[in-house]
Amino acid sequence: MKKKSRGSLLSATPRFGGMVLAAALMAGPVFAQSAKDAGDEDFSGLEEVIVTATKQAESLQDVGMSITALSDAELEKMGAVELLDFAVHVPNLGMAYEADGRFDSSSPSIRGIFGTNTTGFYFDDTPVNASILPRVMDVERIEVLRGPQGSLYGAKSMGGTIRIITKQPNLTEAESKLHATLSTVKYGNENWNVDGIFNVPLVPDVAAVRVTAYYGHNSGIFDRVYIPQWTDSSGNVRQSPGPAFPRRKNVDDEKYYGGQLAGKIAFSDSVSVDLKLMTQKIEADGLPFADIKASNTTERRFFDSKEPGTDLWHIYSGTLNWTTSAGEVTSTTSWYDRKTSEWEEEATFLHFLFDQVIGIPIDPIESVINTTEKYDSFVQETRFNSSFDGKFNFIAGFFYQDSKWNHYYPRAVQTGLAAAIDAFTGEPGLGQNCEYGFCLTDDDLIFTDRTITNTKETAFFGELTYQFSDRWSVTAGGRFYDNKVDATDAADGFANSGPSSYAEKQSENGFNPKVLVEATVNEDVNVYASAAKGFRIGGVNGNVPIGLCGPELDDLGIDPSNATTYDSDSLWSYELGFKSTLADNRVTLNGAVYFIDWSNIQQLNRLACGFQFVQNAGKAESKGFELELQAAPVEGLSLSAAVGYTKAQITDDGGVPGVTDGDKIQGVPDWTVSGSAQYNWPAFAQWEGMVRADANYYGDSYSSNNEASAATQRLRKAWSALNLRAGIVNDKWDLTLFIDNVTDERANLADSRSIAAETPGRQRLVVNRPRTVGIEARMRF
Repeated sequence: MKKKSRGSLLSATPRFGGMVLAAALMAGPVFAQSAKDAGDEDFSGLEEVIVTATKQAESLQDVGMSITALSDAELEKMGAVELLDFAVHVPNLGMAYEADGRFDSSSPSIRGIFGTNTTGFYFDDTPVNASILPRVMDVERIEVLRGPQGSLYGAKSMGGTIRIITKQPNLTEAESKLHATLSTVKYGNENWNVDGIFNVPLVPDVAAVRVTAYYGHNSGIFDRVYIPQWTDSSGNVRQSPGPAFPRRKNVDDEKYYGGQLAGKIAFSDSVSVDLKLMTQKIEADGLPFADIKASNTTERRFFDSKEPGTDLWHIYSGTLNWTTSAGEVTSTTSWYDRKTSEWEEEATFLHFLFDQVIGIPIDPIESVINTTEKYDSFVQETRFNSSFDGKFNFIAGFFYQDSKWNHYYPRAVQTGLAAAIDAFTGEPGLGQNCEYGFCLTDDDLIFTDRTITNTKETAFFGELTYQFSDRWSVTAGGRFYDNKVDATDAADGFANSGPSSYAEKQSENGFNPKVLVEATVNEDVNVYASAAKGFRIGGVNGNVPIGLCGPELDDLGIDPSNATTYDSDSLWSYELGFKSTLADNRVTLNGAVYFIDWSNIQQLNRLACGFQFVQNAGKAESKGFELELQAAPVEGLSLSAAVGYTKAQITDDGGVPGVTDGDKIQGVPDWTVSGSAQYNWPAFAQWEGMVRADANYYGDSYSSNNEASAATQRLRKAWSALNLRAGIVNDKWDLTLFIDNVTDERANLADSRSIAAETPGRQRLVVNRPRTVGIEARMRF
């Protein structure tokens, strides 16, 4: 029955956009009459949404760009606390996971442009890794900018940009909030969270501080059980060596904590400084991945090997704001650092490798592998926004980033492996013989590797707008960039066929142009057309051991010396859109259609030897549309609906092995649909009642994380979820009951790349959380 209902929803989805548009066209007279009949002529309708997507404050309805903006109030109402919570409400924002492990694998894509460094991610004016997993806490709003932002945001905003705008200290009013949640998750135990916000003006109108802190725990949902016996490649049933262990429940428990410390000093009416420290740490007991299928919550293992992980990051930033008669100068200096460390058992994969591939059916031997990534980044950006009275205005700025990425695999050993090989074959010393490919050291080293990559980006950017009349304007601009990358690597171990090392450099420069035409049809409707170029910085490939992968590279006709570096890829995006405010400000309907031509793609070549490298080759196209509707037909009732469609596919395979024309870009859902409804009404005394429903639908998508060929891409089935909330609120308190994932939909978000390698027949899946029921309280004072 579930499959049938999914199919019905999928078949109905293409009609959803037309339904939204038809509903909006009828909304004006219907909503206006409803309001009049209800006697709420004083109701002003929707609140104006202000965004800073163009690095200046503007009404969302006046910006010639496809943007989804979620305010702090809206995020609180929907109960959004993590990235996926709000991402499902953004049309054509796809969530996928591409790299090893959990903490560094999140790879959001916008409008079908998927891959590492294709989507920009910012906290205020500080760029961070797109794989970051922040708690949604004390934010002014979240903005998702669709389409390349190469002029104002640079190389890592090829498909679009996600911006989290945090709240700044209030110089005039004290503010305090406390918030707590308690819930229980199916297959697990209790989750809880407490957080608080405190804003204090130290000197009214001159200086203030704002402090935010949070601490919480998420129950695990996966249990680990012992595999008592196994069948070798010859069909013999053999007992596992043990030691046996009892069922381990909720092995993926985690806790998290963090906060912000912000200060603001106004030296005068025209000069102020903002200072901020942000930090977050996640401590996980295990990897929250499902074996084989998304609904499975049991891990079968030979050993009780723990798979913990930590993710710690900091942002230190300072911003100078100087307002002059000609415009505003903004200068931001920031430092961002992040360190992740994760463990994964590799005994199962190595056991399969020796038994099924090499033909040496030795007993399983316990082994774990660890990966640590450390990222440091210094950023300086200074810009000037003019505010001339005439028809001409501009923005111009300078950007510099110096970043370092240190990716380290500490020595992963499987003690006793060489001895087991020697014992089975009867050939002493074979396990340490490099000629036969084992090349094990005295401590039975499986793998170790350290890659250090340094990247420097320098850019000058600007946009010039000329207002030809009150009805239309033209904006033209671009970004001159100069990028340099250098990397070193040293690796060793059985999986590397012994020691190897390299040192490589890559550099390039260029210009990214943009043109935008905006027109006012009437006071309620604006239209725009744009053409913009986006690019992604090139780089240096990681380690591909010749001893292990050389024969395969030869078969593919690839010269290893030509696979050490790769250049930037680029795209041109063409967009037509409209923004409309209808029914006396009770409805907004915004939409856009787009076409993207992507060339010289950085394509990831996944080799059967277990390693991969990036190669520039081929072309792709992405085309689609977005529609977003917001409505407040009567006081107390708010409605929203959004639909996005993307068709992204390879149009020229470029000769890359395993890629053919017509292949779908991985990690990109075809349809993204969401909707919400909330109603508030006077209940008793000073209290209001509240009920709310949020629903989302993600269409089919594909993954080739663990496949050497796109021909065998794995289908990620469409999924949908429903969240319900009900409660009572007043000026001081919010008390809410909630059910997240009401139908307990278990979604396959991606197949994990695994830190070591995927064990054939036992894929590990990134999944959503099961049904969660809870209560939350919020107090303002």
